[in-house]
Amino acid sequence: MVSDQMLQHMELTSMGFVVPDSEDQVHKAIEVFHGMRKYGFVPDVYSYSILVDGLCKQGDLLTGYDILDEMLRNGINPSPVSYSSLLQGLCKTGMAQLALKIFKNLEEHGFQHDRINFSIILHGCCQHLDLKTVYDLWFDMIHRDLAPDVYNYTSLIYALCRHRYLQEAFRMFELMLENGLSPNIVTCTILLDSFSKEGLVGEAFLFLDRIHQSLGIVPNLCMYRVIINGLCKINKSSDVWKIFADMIKRGYIPDVVLYSIVIDGFVKALKLQEALRLYHKMLHEGIKPNIFTYTSLINGLCRDDRLPEAMELMRYMIGEELVLDKVLCTSIIACYCRRSNMKAALEMLRVMERSGVLPDAFVYTCLIDGYSKVLAMDGARWMMEEMVKRNIKPTVVTYTALIIGYLKTGDEKEAEMMYNSMLQAGIAPDGKLSCILGFGNGRSDYDYSQKAKDVT
Repeated sequence: MVSDQMLQHMELTSMGFVVPDSEDQVHKAIEVFHGMRKYGFVPDVYSYSILVDGLCKQGDLLTGYDILDEMLRNGINPSPVSYSSLLQGLCKTGMAQLALKIFKNLEEHGFQHDRINFSIILHGCCQHLDLKTVYDLWFDMIHRDLAPDVYNYTSLIYALCRHRYLQEAFRMFELMLENGLSPNIVTCTILLDSFSKEGLVGEAFLFLDRIHQSLGIVPNLCMYRVIINGLCKINKSSDVWKIFADMIKRGYIPDVVLYSIVIDGFVKALKLQEALRLYHKMLHEGIKPNIFTYTSLINGLCRDDRLPEAMELMRYMIGEELVLDKVLCTSIIACYCRRSNMKAALEMLRVMERSGVLPDAFVYTCLIDGYSKVLAMDGARWMMEEMVKRNIKPTVVTYTALIIGYLKTGDEKEAEMMYNSMLQAGIAPDGKLSCILGFGNGRSDYDYSQKAKDVT
C-alpha cells in the first residue's frame, strides 16, 4: 500500500517534472517515470511529453520513440510537444523516412498536425527525401489552410536546388515575393550556391544586386564564400578574381576561410602559381593561413614535384604551431616515394606517427611501391607486415606493387605466394595485374619466370 508520504512525494514529483536538460537529469526523470507507474500512477500527457523531449534532446531517439509508442498504446492522445522533438531529432540525423512514417501514423490515430510539426517534417524531407514526397507534404499543408511561411519556402527551394531544378527554385522565390513574403539571407544564399555550382557567375552577381536593391539584403561574407566555393568545385577558379574585386568594392575583406577555399580551387585546377600568388597576398594582408591553406599548397607542390618548397612550407607551418594532418603527410610521403628517396619517406612516416596521425592503406601502398621500384623487397615486405599488425587491409594496388617487385628481382616463388595470398584475402586482380600476368590467354598456370622477363 502506498503511504501518504509516498503519495505526496509522487504528486509533487509529477507537478515539478520539468524538462531534463542533461544526461544525468534524463536518467533521473526515467527513474521517476518508472516509479510513478510502479506505485499505480498513470503518467499524463504532460509527463510523457517532457520525457520524450528530454530523451530526444540528449540524442536517445530510440527510447523516445518507444515512449511515444507506449503513449499511443495507453490511449493517451499526444500533444505537439510529445513528438515534435522526436521528429526534429530523426530529421537532423538523416532518418527523415522514419520521421515521416511516425508523422503519418499519428495522423491515422486522429492527431491534427500544427504548423510547427508540418514545418519540421517538411524541412527534414526537403533535406533527405525525393521531390514527390516533398510536394505531397507541401500541397497537404496548403489544403489544410496552413499557408507556407518563409521557413517553408526556404526548405522547398533547398530541395529543388539539391535536385538541380534551379529554374523551379527561382520560380518558387518569385512566388514568395508575390505572396508578400520577404526571403531571408538563408533563402538567398541557397540560390546563390546553385547559381555558382551551375557556373552562372553573371546571374549570381545580378541576383546579389537585386536582393540588395529591392529587398535590402546586404551580401555578406558567407554569400561570397558560397559563390567562390561553387566556382572552385566546377573548376571555374579563373572567375575568382572578379569575386574578390566585387567584395572589396562592397567593403568586404576576404578572411582565411575564403582565401583557403580559393587556394584549394587553384591547386585542384592545376594553377599552382595562382595559388601561391594568393598565399603571398594573404600574408601581405596580415591574414594568417590555417592548416587547410598549407595542406592545399603542400599537396600542390608535391604533385608538381617541388619537394624542397613543400618541405620549407611545412617547416614554416610547424613554426606557426599548426598540427600536421593526414593529407599533408601523405602528399610528402608519396612525393619522396616517387623520387625513390625511401629513407626520407620512412622518416616522414615516423614524423606522421609521432604527430598522432595514423597512416592508412594508401600511405603504406605508396611506401611498398617505392621500395619495390628500388628492388628493396625486404623493406616492401616489412611495410606489408606492419600493415597487417595494424589491421589495415592491403588493396589490389598494394599486392600488385609487391608482385611486380618480386618479379623484377626474379623471385617468382614469392610473387606467386603473394598472388595466392591476395586471392585468399578475397581480392580479385584488376586490369593492370591481369595484363601483367597474361590473363585471358587460355592458360590456367601462370608462367612467373616469363612474367619476370616481361616486367624487367
